Amino acid sequence: MAEPRPGAYNYKTLLCTNIPELFLDKYVARSHFGRFGTLVNFVLRPRRMTCTVSYASEEQAERALLEGGSFQGHQFDISYAENETAPAQKTEEWVDPDVQAELSALQSGWRNEYATSKPLKPTQSGDGAGGGSSMLPALPVAAAAAAVSVKNPPATKDRTPAQLRDLENVMRRPAHTSEEKFRVLDARDKLLRLNGTQQKLAGATQGHCPDMCPEKERVLREFQRQVAFYELQPGSDELICHERALKQYSRSSADQETPLPHELRNETALHMTMSYLMHEIMDISERQDPQSHLGDWFHFVWDRTRSIRKEITQQELCSLGAVKLVEQCARFHIHCAARLVAADPSVFDSKINAENLTKCLQTLKYMYHDLRLKGVQCPRESEFRGYIVLLNLADANFLWDISQLPTELQSCPEVRQAIQFYLALQDTNFVRFFQLLMDEDTSYLSACILVAYFTRLRVLGLHRLIQAYRAPRKDEVSSLPLSYIADLLSFASEQEAADFVQHYGLEVNEAGRVVLSRMHTVEADYKLPRQYELVEMKRVQSVGEVVSGEPLPPRDLYLNHRPHNSFNEHGMLKSIAWAAKDQLPGMQQEEMQPQMPSQPPAAPKQSDTFFKVPMQPDGTAAGFGAPPTAAVPPRSSIEGFSFVLPKSRAQELQAQALAEQQRRAQEEANHQALQIALAAARKREAELMAIHEAKVAEAERVRQQKLRERQEQQRRQQEELEAQRQREQEKLQLENERQLKLEQLRLVQQQEREARKKTKTLEFYQEIFQDTLAEICQREFQLHSQACRSYESVLDSITRDLVGQQMQQSLYELGVMRVYIRRWRNYRRSQQQKDSLFNQLPLSFDADDSDRLVNERSVEDSLRMIRRYRLGEPCDYGKLLAGLEEQSWLKLDLWRVLDKCLPLAQPGARRFYKLLISLSGGQEGVQLNYDLDRGLLQQPRSPDARLVEGGYIRGFSQGIGLSVLKIRDNYHDWKAADLAQANGIICLIGLEDLRYLKLRLKPLLQASRCQDVAVIVQYPANTAFVEPDIPLQELCLRSFNIFPLRHSGNTRQRLMIALESAVKFLAKATESKPVGQLQQVETREYLLGNLGSELFRRLKHAAEQDTAIRRGTQLNPQFCADLFNEAVRRLQLVADEDLSDCPQFPEELRVFVQPLPIESSLPTNRLEHFEPGWHLAERRQQIVQLLERCKLPTMSELPSSSSLAEAQCQWVLDYAQLSQQEDCVEQIALQAIQILQSNAAGYLNFVEYLAGERMQYILGQERNLPRGVVYKTRTLKSRFLSAWYYEFREPQIYQPVSAEEDAQEQEEHTSQAEAQPLDFNDIMSKAEAVLNRCRQRQEDRPTLRDLNHKHKMRASKVASKQKHDAENKPKRKRPNFK
Repeated sequence: MAEPRPGAYNYKTLLCTNIPELFLDKYVARSHFGRFGTLVNFVLRPRRMTCTVSYASEEQAERALLEGGSFQGHQFDISYAENETAPAQKTEEWVDPDVQAELSALQSGWRNEYATSKPLKPTQSGDGAGGGSSMLPALPVAAAAAAVSVKNPPATKDRTPAQLRDLENVMRRPAHTSEEKFRVLDARDKLLRLNGTQQKLAGATQGHCPDMCPEKERVLREFQRQVAFYELQPGSDELICHERALKQYSRSSADQETPLPHELRNETALHMTMSYLMHEIMDISERQDPQSHLGDWFHFVWDRTRSIRKEITQQELCSLGAVKLVEQCARFHIHCAARLVAADPSVFDSKINAENLTKCLQTLKYMYHDLRLKGVQCPRESEFRGYIVLLNLADANFLWDISQLPTELQSCPEVRQAIQFYLALQDTNFVRFFQLLMDEDTSYLSACILVAYFTRLRVLGLHRLIQAYRAPRKDEVSSLPLSYIADLLSFASEQEAADFVQHYGLEVNEAGRVVLSRMHTVEADYKLPRQYELVEMKRVQSVGEVVSGEPLPPRDLYLNHRPHNSFNEHGMLKSIAWAAKDQLPGMQQEEMQPQMPSQPPAAPKQSDTFFKVPMQPDGTAAGFGAPPTAAVPPRSSIEGFSFVLPKSRAQELQAQALAEQQRRAQEEANHQALQIALAAARKREAELMAIHEAKVAEAERVRQQKLRERQEQQRRQQEELEAQRQREQEKLQLENERQLKLEQLRLVQQQEREARKKTKTLEFYQEIFQDTLAEICQREFQLHSQACRSYESVLDSITRDLVGQQMQQSLYELGVMRVYIRRWRNYRRSQQQKDSLFNQLPLSFDADDSDRLVNERSVEDSLRMIRRYRLGEPCDYGKLLAGLEEQSWLKLDLWRVLDKCLPLAQPGARRFYKLLISLSGGQEGVQLNYDLDRGLLQQPRSPDARLVEGGYIRGFSQGIGLSVLKIRDNYHDWKAADLAQANGIICLIGLEDLRYLKLRLKPLLQASRCQDVAVIVQYPANTAFVEPDIPLQELCLRSFNIFPLRHSGNTRQRLMIALESAVKFLAKATESKPVGQLQQVETREYLLGNLGSELFRRLKHAAEQDTAIRRGTQLNPQFCADLFNEAVRRLQLVADEDLSDCPQFPEELRVFVQPLPIESSLPTNRLEHFEPGWHLAERRQQIVQLLERCKLPTMSELPSSSSLAEAQCQWVLDYAQLSQQEDCVEQIALQAIQILQSNAAGYLNFVEYLAGERMQYILGQERNLPRGVVYKTRTLKSRFLSAWYYEFREPQIYQPVSAEEDAQEQEEHTSQAEAQPLDFNDIMSKAEAVLNRCRQRQEDRPTLRDLNHKHKMRASKVASKQKHDAENKPKRKRPNFK
């Protein structure tokens, strides 16, 4: 450090030379020198690497002189500045002047791309022309200028030959360390700028650096220890990994030089850099790695992406690739806005991040506009237009920007969704805002941008809630549940909501409610935590894929790349790297050093080691081949003027020969000097290589030693960990054994206590058993005696009543008998008169029934014949027999037969019947079909008769709708749907085909689902009919009968009789079916009638009878709700029962169904009035789902606060909000509170009111509700109307108890049992409960009236069967009169 000299220096100003590279940033230098005092002036000279610092006082300057010569381990020169600052001294290595003179002389004629355009001035070291070795001749000024100007362009004004030579000397030095390489590359760049070989073309500089980080920056940051953690070599904390190094961002300044093309990365290198970041760096933030610090990660990625954006701007790139890079930078900042929202401000500043994001989006807007002018459409423009809108939701000016966009961008989904967010934010509709946010259409990056609006929107929403729910009076305070606010403002948890409201001055009380008071004005906004549920759950990809916006590019893009190296294996700068041409696209690196310029023919060939010798710029020779007299004039001519006579031609030739001789002598001297210099250079190079190899070997040895030490240390640590693990396992095993022994000891003690308890219990029981047994027996005897007396008295009274009733019934029956005997006498008298009239008839009427003869319309023919006989008119047999077959009396009126036999559900109701007639395919079937087709079955003739086309017979008469289908065995012209829902089947078959009866009936039964079959068997007249034994058990028939039909001449009459008998049998079989098993009611009546007041009346009665139910309804409202839900479940079982096997109404008879009047109710058990599709599973499932919605939700626990009334009201309000509609919550809650306060004995009325309101609301909401519900009455009685609630018990909640507490509790129970004897009242109450159950079973026994009713029903069935058998017997016919 230079000592100050008095008088020659300025003691307030310091001159600093060889300053660090970081001092090129003025802010860093000013902050360093500002620590020692007040700065008056600061001058920075980047090219010289010097700076001048002026302080306000000499003391401050002296302090800086003593302490300010070091910055971050880098020492630099500092001294007082002279009054007139001298030029900077050179610091290159010194070389022998003689050797340097020889090299300079030879250098003047070399090819040099950095030579100056001005001639070099020769150095003169003495007088005369033939001095020592330093007195070298030079070329003329004009010749040198002409020789150089051919290859070199004009240079700048401040360029000097000395500077160029110094830089070239530095470039020729071998570089083995990072600092040496930086010096060489920096000299190369300075030389390029000084000589102006990189011409300033019109437009921006286009870079062609192929690496992710330029070579010069890599070596600079390595020797300055400015390598990031992610760029270090594995296992090192100093050396940079050239494959992982990324270019660092440098702030632009006024004195910063324009970057050279090889310092700027091309577009391919920028894509490679971004691909490396997305693959290797982006996802580090999601790893659970303690070394991956979020702050370091964010600042590293931010710095590298900012460097990419800066180079895009410097090169003025505008292409789809450049747009893609800027879009990826924007996505990174969008992701960080949500990922680092909870980070410390020292790690992440959201405002700076938003500013960078805004810059990215602004750049994208310009790029989109420029590319659109060129006709290029960016594929991701709509996405980022939506981001721009979301980023400016607080500013409505973006609507004008949207209006300037093309129509397809204005209507794209991203922009439309962003406008929806804008509308929700403008209206402070926080519910709509968070619903849109949680929608699946909202992307992860859009949600990241919207995080910035969460705090503002929640504050506004909290203001709205306070204004809406604020108490009207000053002395009153209103509050809301914290869970309600957390749900409304979409907080992740109640704790986060509590922190938020407390940050703004609101209080959360002990009951978990937010007191709605005035909000405070805070200085800093609420610090949001990470939004996992609202935002980060939407991210289903890695961070790299999110930033890429598409599938990640292949890793080969950067894995196969090798960084550029401008030095060869000897550490020398390559020849092609002197002008940085080796980094141009398509250029191959040349493995050779810069070549020498052309030498004269006489000069010997030089070796490559010649170019490694540093040069000393202290004098050069201009060139060769010119005489010294022509180059340098004599000294006398320089000092004064004298006239010289012109020389002759001989003198000139002599002078030229002399000059040639001197030139050759000079060349020989130069050649010898050159050989000496080359030998010295080789020796120096060998020494340096030896030193370098020694250093490398020493470094490798140290590294191996450190590696062995580290491995040894890791081995020792592993052994210690293994030993510690074994000790822990042994300790854990000992602890488990100890716990097992303690557990066994506790079990033994517990068993002993149980044994002692049982022994003492038996002793106590034996003591009190004898005393209490006598009393119980005596009381039982008394109760039995009272019961017997009561039974006797009741029996006497019942007997008297029955005797009186029987006497009245006998008297009534006698009166009826008198009336019917009188009627019988009158009827008998009229019958005798009719018999007398019949005896007078001339023709036989085939012994028909008298009623038929009197009542039939066809009797007029008989009367006509009687009149003809009486009057003696002639008989016209042709006219008499005409139409006899068509108008024959042998016709069967099916409506009359069914009217007599079909059961009548209610007076005046219509009845319906569907009959199947199956004919055999043989000759018997043809004959029977012929008889039927000739009019054996009569058409309806009543006044209300009605015929419809379709089937064999389909008509309505006498209040009966009838459908008859006729099918042949061999003619499969019928469909299964036509035979469905038949009520009876008549099968006409011959005796020979009887063995095929089972095969004929099976498809008919499957298609019609009918179980009543009548078989008419036709047998020959000359044989006796024997009823066959046909095995039809597999067909599962309910009723089956065989009617014989003898084949004779009068087959038509016999067929009619057999058909009539078969129809009567089937009709009576229909009467024996269970009637009324299905019931249809309106859906509303089904719900409200079964789950309304009637249900709760039954539950209240059960609560009065059963102690457990009464205790549950009085103490636990959830028990009441469970009872209601159980009733709903049972009603669901009734509604969901499968009714596909139940009988259904035939659709072809639907035309005869009389519609119900409008004012009549829907409930009915008639199949014809059931709603269409009542048996479908979808319809039943709809009713089940409706009942499921009627169930009450689970109630929270009853409040146990000190202010019971207020807590109870809040509990009712919360449950009303959970179970009722939103519009009527307060009204329902008030009514429920009144019911709860007025019914202090239980909660049944409270639950009844809530259940009724919930059912009314659900029924009001349903629009497509089925009108009716069809169910089985038997199922309803067994599953719902039974006393199921006596078996229902509230589930007990099990709470685990530790072994110590269990033992302590058992000891307490044992001590209490020893201290207190058994309670006699408890025992008696249990005994009374047993007696009550016995009485209940006795009451459930059938009474005498029930037994009499069953006996009457059984007798009526027997009588009807006997009557049916009597009717089936053949009648005795009267003889025909001919």
